[in-house]
Amino acid sequence: MRINRAWTRHHQDVKRSSAWLSAFAVIAVVHLVTIGVGDPWAAAVSKVLLMPVLAVWVRLRGGPVTLLVGLAASLVGDFLLEVDHLIPGMAAFGVAHVCYVLLFVRRSPRRSLVVVTAYGVLWVGVLALLWPDLGDVRIPVAAYSLLLIATAVTSAWNGWRPGIGGAVFLVSDALIGVELAGHDFGARPYLVMATYCAAQYLLASSLVAVGQPTEQDLERAA
Repeated sequence: MRINRAWTRHHQDVKRSSAWLSAFAVIAVVHLVTIGVGDPWAAAVSKVLLMPVLAVWVRLRGGPVTLLVGLAASLVGDFLLEVDHLIPGMAAFGVAHVCYVLLFVRRSPRRSLVVVTAYGVLWVGVLALLWPDLGDVRIPVAAYSLLLIATAVTSAWNGWRPGIGGAVFLVSDALIGVELAGHDFGARPYLVMATYCAAQYLLASSLVAVGQPTEQDLERAA
């Protein structure tokens, strides 16, 4: 009887969560449109709505508390970067990456040194290219990028979905690094946010339960 109640509650949560995931996708598209039309207020509002909506979806799917903390830190980072507080914003995203690394390390079925080496070489290469033009933010960028690489490595250890998410997150933040180094181009803002939204979804969705009732569901049914 309790198992049946758990399954019922689980399917209800999945149904509700689908609406929140759809809302996340809509807000992401709206945000990209606001960038295109040059509406900074609408762009800021839509940007800070992204992570709370994704967090509700994660919560309904029984996602781990550490993931929710990571999404909350990402929200803080989004806000701080939006109001031009670069270093505090990077620190907030650093907390988010620590959360992701902790989650993926715990779940890693295998740990490949090849992945570590590949991303290590990439980190050195990209940082070497940007380093001369980063100025006063060299050290913060180097420190943050190490956490970013750690997320990419540990997510890749867990399969294709999180691996792509970690790689896409790396691309998103590398594009921000390009701007910090003074090398901007027209499509960059769109690419930053499109890859950011995709990365957060891919990472989060790889860490929530799929198709089975969670311990949380069973506790509710008891």
